[in-house]
Formats: sequence, C-alpha cells, structure tokens
Amino acid sequence: MDFFFAPRGVAVIGATPNPLKGGNAILKNLLSGYRGEIYPVNPRYRQIEGLPCYPSISAVPDPLDLAIIFIPAPLVPASVEECAARGVAGVMIESSGFAETGAEGFQYQSELRKMAAGKRIRIWGPNGMGLVDVKHDRIFSFMDPRARQREWIPGDVSLVVQSGLLSATFLFDIMSHGLMGVSKVCSVGNKVDVNECDLLEYFIGDPDTRVIGFYLESFADGRRFLEIRRRCTKPIVVLKGGRTRKGAEAALSHTASLAGNHRIIAGALAQSAIIEVRDFRQMTDVCRTLAMMPPPDAPGNRVAVLTFSGGAGIVSADFIEENGLRLADLSEETRTALRGLYPAWMPVAHPIDLWPALESHIGQNVNIFGLALEAVLADPGVDAVFLHAFTGNAHIRIDPTDLVRPVRESGKPAVVWQTGRREESFSFQQQALRCGIPVFTEIGRAVECLAAVLRGRYRPETIPALGIPVGPL
Repeated sequence: MDFFFAPRGVAVIGATPNPLKGGNAILKNLLSGYRGEIYPVNPRYRQIEGLPCYPSISAVPDPLDLAIIFIPAPLVPASVEECAARGVAGVMIESSGFAETGAEGFQYQSELRKMAAGKRIRIWGPNGMGLVDVKHDRIFSFMDPRARQREWIPGDVSLVVQSGLLSATFLFDIMSHGLMGVSKVCSVGNKVDVNECDLLEYFIGDPDTRVIGFYLESFADGRRFLEIRRRCTKPIVVLKGGRTRKGAEAALSHTASLAGNHRIIAGALAQSAIIEVRDFRQMTDVCRTLAMMPPPDAPGNRVAVLTFSGGAGIVSADFIEENGLRLADLSEETRTALRGLYPAWMPVAHPIDLWPALESHIGQNVNIFGLALEAVLADPGVDAVFLHAFTGNAHIRIDPTDLVRPVRESGKPAVVWQTGRREESFSFQQQALRCGIPVFTEIGRAVECLAAVLRGRYRPETIPALGIPVGPL
C-alpha cells in the first residue's frame, strides 16, 4: 500500500487548467505539499499550472507509482488498462458514475473489478475523494484547495470513510474548530479493490496512527477484517451506516453497498473489542479521546467527579451509571483533604461540589480545583476523574496546563466538561488540546468517551476467539 501513501511520482489523468474543475483542484492540492514528481495528463494541453502536460499515461516518464483518475466513468476502464500496461502500481479513481448509478455504471465497475482481480494493478475507489495525509502534507484529492489555507492540526487519528464529501467535511470541520488532530483521512468510495481490510492492515504498522476510525456502509470481507483486528493493538472505532432497512436502501444508492444484518454485525464488532458508535461527532470524539488517553494500567470503572455545580454533578452521576461506570467511594484520607478546602458547614459528598470551597477562598489565591484534583487522583479507589470547568468567571477559572502534571503522574485518565463564554471556551479547548486533555461541551459525550478509555476493550488480550460464524458482513 506504500505506493498509495508515499508515491515517488503521481500522474493526474483528467488534469485541466479550468479552476472550476476537479482535475485542476487535484493538481493544486498536489502542488501545495507533495514533494514527489507530478505529471498532468491531458492530450488537449501542453502545460497546466506550470507543469509539462502529457498526452497519455504511456508518455509519462519515471518515477511513476500512482495515477489519480478524474474523467467521465465510461472512459475510466480503458484508462486503468493503459495504466496497467504502463506498469503503474496503483490508481485512485475519484470519478463517480459507477455501480451507485445503475446498470451501466455497474458494468464499468465490473470491468474494474476484473482488472483488480487479475492482480495487474491496485484500484482505490471509484466514487471517492482519495486520500489526505495531514502529517506529511499530502492531498491526493479534489477537495477544495482553499481548505489548505487553514492550518493543519497533525494528530494520531486516521479515518477511513466510505463517502467522498463526508471525508472532506470531516477535514473542514476539524480544521475550522481546531479541536482535533488528524493523521490521515481515506475516502474509499465503492471499494472495487482497496477496502477497509487493506487499510486496517496498513495502519497496524503506521507509526503516525494511534487510533483508527471507520465510517462504513458495508464490510467487503467481515471475517478478514476481524482476523486482522486480532493482530491490531490500536483502538478501532466503527460507525456503520445502513443499520435500518431504509438506511440500507440509502447505502445501496450511495455507494452500491449491501449493508447487511446490523444485529449480526454489531455482535461481531462487540465480540472483537471494536467500539461501535452511532453518529459522526461521536465517532470523532471517541477517536480523539482514545488518541489522547492511553488505556489505564489497571482496569477499573470508578470515577471521581469534581464540579462547580450540584446540578451538573447529579446529571454526571446519571450518565456515569448509564454507561456502566460508577461513582468512586472516596477514602477517608481524600475526604479529610477535601474538608480542609470546604467551609465548616459544608459536608464532603460525591459528586464533589467545589463551589462552596471556591466561594470561601475568594481573594486568597488558593487553587481549589488543583488541590481537589490531586486529592482524588491520589485515592486508590479512584480510577478516573471527570472535571467540570467554567470559563468567564474569574472565581471558577481552571488553567489546562495545571492539569497535565498531576494527571500524567497519576496514570489515571481525566476528561473535562466545559461550558461558559464562547471566546474563552474556544481558547480553553485549544489550550487543552495542546496539553493532551480531552474537553467536551456535553456531559453525556464526555462520559461516553471516558467509558471507552476505561473499558480498555480494544486490548488484544481481551479479544476471545471468534465463537460465531462470520462471513461477508
């Protein structure tokens, strides 16, 4: 798969000087960061974007490992045949108009499948948006080149998305909010050849990937996917589209995918220690949390809640129980430490409402949240901490940099629910990202993500041998 991710030379079949066309966007994206050879291919032009343009793929010089194809679907099979004859290792077909459109498109896709089955060439797509590698600044896609004007946030999460525009919207959303780092985003489309199994196997050995997220409308080979998963020490998060009858019908018209029986799929994923999610934001939130928070050294589900609001603490307790976790029973040492922060009339309870302590120390420059955090992290009966933060009130101010040392030294995961003024909230979230502390704007989502970390279900030793028959899912 290296020739897809790190090719020495890339040809763009369907390159054009028209700035409104995808063939031009692909070229501009390549020029923005890719450091290998770039070869526009179009018999109508001699030069595009300052590069020599070649009349055919056979005229392109070496080195050439990858061809990105963006021409009408009826012309694609012949173009792939020419690439195979030229000795190109792989093609990335970003054109649409294949099996997702009906009988004629299905025929074109069948021709591609036969070429791939003959092992003459590897085929990525069709009907996808290609590949974006944030860490190496490579954009093999027709996504809007203006997106690159925003600063990339390199991270450890790689996403495989069976949807073209969705993969682009992930990047736009992530970049515009600035709250998540990304390694790679792969849009695989109709998966005529390269599929989620190939990419999972690749990411096992990818040093830039710590967590792998999938949006899939079908599994090309369910058994192979689960067998590869058993060799993977990295967390895997799956959002499966087409769970219902109508959703499956929509998947068929989108990427020609047979969605399968979701009850069987869900059981197989759970048995294989794969975290299943139900929407896109949840998928990215779980992925970024797992990338920031390694699994705890010892399994446990006891959570300490530090809050500035009794009501928020109550809601947190509900979500904690609903997610299979439980409020920690605080030790007497911890309670004694907390009593030293509280006014005399305030008993220590859990969730730990720190507002009375904050109010009683106004003007005294006492870091109430920091002291309480260190107390609960030192408690052997606490496996994780859920901290509530409010921005916009000087008396409840928390600095994310103050959280890093005690959390890392304890080896216990900690997540933050944060609310408050918009500008201060955004600044807090960006600072927390740099510190490696996951921040959420919803209590329920924060607890879901903390539960994913605490369960540690993705550890290979927790995966039993497959006990149910699993064929193509």
